[in-house]
Amino acid sequence: MNDSNRILIVDDETVIRELLSDILADDGYTVESVASAPAALDLITARDEFVLLFTDIMMPEMDGIELIRRARKIRPSLIPIVMTGFATLETARAAVKEGAYDYVLKPFSLSEVKLAVSNALDRHRLQSENARLQELTAIFSVSQSMANIRTEFELHEFVLDSALKQVGAQRGSLMLATPDGRTLEVVASRGLPREADGARVNVADSISGRVVQTQKPLLVTNIRSHETAPMSRQLPHASFVSVPLAGESEHTSFAASGKGATQVLAVLNVCGKTNGTEFSEADLKVLDIMAKHAAAAIENIRLIRQCETGHISTLRQLAELQERRETNGVGRATQVAVVARAIAERLGLGPNELAAIELGSALYDLGKISLDDRLLSKADELTEEDWEAIRKHPIVGYDLARTAQFLPRKHLEIIRHHHERPDGSGYPDGLHGDRIPLLARVMSLADAYVAMSSKRAYRDALAAPQIVGEIKRLRGSQFDADASDVLVRMIEQGELG
Repeated sequence: MNDSNRILIVDDETVIRELLSDILADDGYTVESVASAPAALDLITARDEFVLLFTDIMMPEMDGIELIRRARKIRPSLIPIVMTGFATLETARAAVKEGAYDYVLKPFSLSEVKLAVSNALDRHRLQSENARLQELTAIFSVSQSMANIRTEFELHEFVLDSALKQVGAQRGSLMLATPDGRTLEVVASRGLPREADGARVNVADSISGRVVQTQKPLLVTNIRSHETAPMSRQLPHASFVSVPLAGESEHTSFAASGKGATQVLAVLNVCGKTNGTEFSEADLKVLDIMAKHAAAAIENIRLIRQCETGHISTLRQLAELQERRETNGVGRATQVAVVARAIAERLGLGPNELAAIELGSALYDLGKISLDDRLLSKADELTEEDWEAIRKHPIVGYDLARTAQFLPRKHLEIIRHHHERPDGSGYPDGLHGDRIPLLARVMSLADAYVAMSSKRAYRDALAAPQIVGEIKRLRGSQFDADASDVLVRMIEQGELG
């Protein structure tokens, strides 16, 4: 028997049903038959294994054309073949309009029936293969996109949107496992009440929690009657799918017992097919495959973040070590960060730029670690040889920081260009004006302010009026004009303490 090609025969004549059943069963097909259209609809609704519907047109209660229309609404992939002894052009057109693949006239021959069924199943196989190819292509495309996403927030949104699109669903949520191992938190939602965002559910008494505990996907045909879904009974759609995103992350304690057990990182939930039908096993399989790719993407992002954190920590420690080598160097980076951020905020720069200022302030003089201790504490006038060594330190720092390949360009530009000057007399690249990145210009001014306001080995700290005078004198040549105006106002208004 070929269970993958299950055929449903519908005819109110017992002789016809039995004859067709015998013919097709002899050819190895799995066949079931019923005497009425309502009985056929009950079977099609309850079971999704039927591939081909062989139906008479003229029947009591409901004709074959109406049966086809309703059956294909329930199972769009179902292939109908109609048979009748009252063939007319109108009935043929009506049957084709509702999706009939072929037309067999009574009395029919064995060869006609076998050919019609064979052709219909060939079509089904081609449709299935094409659908599978499209499905795999779509999943591959989604997986590639996931691999290029750098933050978990973006990934959460993308995974949910892609899942809804892939299975044609209207509503859904992605729930992330919390570190305590007891709850799931909604980190992305679509089509749900606003209060759903950020909501938490207990693993012990929710559908998603059951998915966590079993680590298996779940297809619920009627969520309103499900014993673990009291809140879901208010949803307008009853069909529901929930799949786990399982991996080996250390960020959650949702783990099965035993050696090599996987852990559930999150749960993906979807409900409400846009075409009004129920979710199928095929939908469940698609979502399960997507969930596996999404879990891998989450783990990759977390691993990259751990590596980034570790690398940045190492660079910060090197910068702090360098800071201690300089006379009055301890705490200077913090002072520069405060001034640079204040200038950047008043220039209207955004959160990404402010974040770059924060890290750039910690690392901007990293390259001085290559300089001799004698040079760092030298009170006498610097020689040309000394200056040659000093002019190289931005490049040394840039090369060290660049080993952290994930650092954005803004951060690296601060390190390399914070000694450039608008008039082109700076180093290491002699850039002019706006060719110097804005954040580097801000950092240069902040660094100069901290230097002028601090006591050095060869002079006392400058008073505020002296600093203002120097900034105004060097405005546009050594310091950026706009940043200079901002800093002067801050000093004159006593905003820097």
